[in-house]
Amino acid sequence: MIQPMPLADSANQPTEVPETRRGDRGGAASGAGVCGSQRPSTCRTIPVRELDDGLVAAWKALRADNPALYSPFFSPEFTLAVDEVRDDGQIAIVERSGEPIAFLPFHRSGRSLFPIGRTINDAHGLICAHDTTIDWHWLLQQLDATGYEYHALFSSSDDAGEHAFGWTKAFLCDLTASDLRYDLWLEQNRKTIFKQRRKTKKLIRDEGPLRLEYASTDPAVLDRLIQLKREQYQRTRIFDIFSVDWIRNLLHLMLTRDGALQGRLSALYAGDKLVAMHMGMQEGKLLHYWFPVYDQAFGYASPGTALFLEIVRQAEANRIDKIDFGYGELPYKWTLNNVIDSVPHGAICVSHAAWHARRLRGGVMQTLKALPGKEWSKRVLRKVHPQFGRGRYH
Repeated sequence: MIQPMPLADSANQPTEVPETRRGDRGGAASGAGVCGSQRPSTCRTIPVRELDDGLVAAWKALRADNPALYSPFFSPEFTLAVDEVRDDGQIAIVERSGEPIAFLPFHRSGRSLFPIGRTINDAHGLICAHDTTIDWHWLLQQLDATGYEYHALFSSSDDAGEHAFGWTKAFLCDLTASDLRYDLWLEQNRKTIFKQRRKTKKLIRDEGPLRLEYASTDPAVLDRLIQLKREQYQRTRIFDIFSVDWIRNLLHLMLTRDGALQGRLSALYAGDKLVAMHMGMQEGKLLHYWFPVYDQAFGYASPGTALFLEIVRQAEANRIDKIDFGYGELPYKWTLNNVIDSVPHGAICVSHAAWHARRLRGGVMQTLKALPGKEWSKRVLRKVHPQFGRGRYH
């Protein structure tokens, strides 16, 4: 589980990355599938569309018992929403005596499995009780799969180091960790946030007073967010994920979806100008910060930071006590968080060969990203192969 950092640590140094443990990365597994249990377990697979009310109730009960599964990506509502725009999701259900003890929603490509929602899903793993350990090798064999690839495994078990390629920081804001309101705590502990007041005052002088619409349902605002994100991806030469139809459709679906998990489109206006937006998900008192963006015309005022601070100031009114940034070491996450953890990325495979093949492929990509002149390489790559990376989203 994620543990809070000391609030006085304004240097915001990361917690120590867990040491990768050596262990068996492959090979056949025997037994019932539930480690430490003599009772036999079975596994069946259903299309996501066949997830009924009884299974949803069992899923939610298991998740409620496991604090590691706090992210809304583990909710059945997220799986159902993704399947509504893709219709290729499957769910493995591990049962003991006819009762579900674990769920794994996934996409399949040949004999490889991927988390539901592919790379826009920021938290992966089995949905099971905190004291249940499933033998992954057994599970993959039941699913006729050679491996399950992940980039942010959240698990209550301690075996992640056995199949991880590496570790990535994950960030969260615990708004209740200090007696101070969180934006005031940030001003005291982060120099860049202290300076934000001056930038925001200039924005107000130039354009007019700030106004936050925390839960907009205007599709035109979402379309503007998607447009600005696409421009951002083009500037930074990152694959444009919003060129993928189902991702755009998912965000529009989440915008109007009711239930325990809801899309949250927040819009910050200065006068009548829309200067920054964020599309995320709220479940209970947790807001997952997913797709933030701001209009480059107002970049001098750091409107993305101003948007986040306005959301924090209205957090109590909107019943938020935690903001989850998920995995990935983007600069704004280092500035705005007060909780840091490390999550593994890697693959769980049925054989050593399959694991090493996936690790080699991932290592080649990391090496290419680290080469000198990578910006020039990215320009050439995007010009020659503009759709490079699309396969990760299918």
